[in-house]
Amino acid sequence: MKHPDLNLLLHFEALMSCRSLTRAAEQLGVSQPAMSAALNRLRRLFNDPLLVREGGWQPTEQANELHRRFRPLLEEWRRATRELDAFDPAHSSRSLSLYATDYVQFTLLPRLLPDLARDAPHFQLRIVPARPQHGLSMLDTNHVELIAGYFPEPSPDLRTRFLYDEPAVCVVREGHPCLRKRWNLDAYLKYGHLDLAAHTRFFSNAVDRVLLGQNRSRHIVATLSSYLVCPFVIAQSDLIATMPESIARTMSTATKTVTLKVPLGLPNIAVSLYWHERYQDDAGHAWLRQYIADRISM
Repeated sequence: MKHPDLNLLLHFEALMSCRSLTRAAEQLGVSQPAMSAALNRLRRLFNDPLLVREGGWQPTEQANELHRRFRPLLEEWRRATRELDAFDPAHSSRSLSLYATDYVQFTLLPRLLPDLARDAPHFQLRIVPARPQHGLSMLDTNHVELIAGYFPEPSPDLRTRFLYDEPAVCVVREGHPCLRKRWNLDAYLKYGHLDLAAHTRFFSNAVDRVLLGQNRSRHIVATLSSYLVCPFVIAQSDLIATMPESIARTMSTATKTVTLKVPLGLPNIAVSLYWHERYQDDAGHAWLRQYIADRISM
């Protein structure tokens, strides 16, 4: 290939970011056969398969090295050519995806979506539910453009913006036998527990670390991926859950549950926005990040 097409760099970046021919084609607005042809040209150019199937598409060692070398050039090109003042929320039909647990959706979306429908009526926000084994890697592979949640150790190529925090509380059913005795750590550990957020367990791990420091531990009966279903399970059992205060108090009347202070020194649950560096200077993305932060602070 005597004079390689520089557009192949954009195809290479999309393939490395998305790890999917279909999603890479969608990102660049080309057909899947065209993206497949670009991958074949890239393979011939570098004499390397670049992406190989190992469960999903995985980059080769050479592909990772090329991506590391090309990324600064591509980011600089985007910054130089991006039309920063072109985004108009009132008329934009931009679509962006937000990954969040049902807890974060519960606290965030009622404050966000009514105003968004008014101020950006053609803007489409796609909510992607949290799933086991997924997390911030969804940003690396460009499956989603934004994540809202609790991730205490994001990678260096991700940007973050704090949104809010709140304490955790314990939840038990009305008439639970623990309510007839002194509520303390012994009472907390006497009964089985429901754990939450099976997809990451970041906050649950914090609970267990504090207990381990006291040579104590919980007996976890089940781990749930849904925060919203938790109070309904608690209402029908003698189990205990440690969960965000906002959900626990909102659900307490409907589920006939009682909230108690956690008998441990736990940090608050801190929820932030996370996005990849590639979207830092994207005008529509930046507008949505600010819009979300404004709704939370109101």
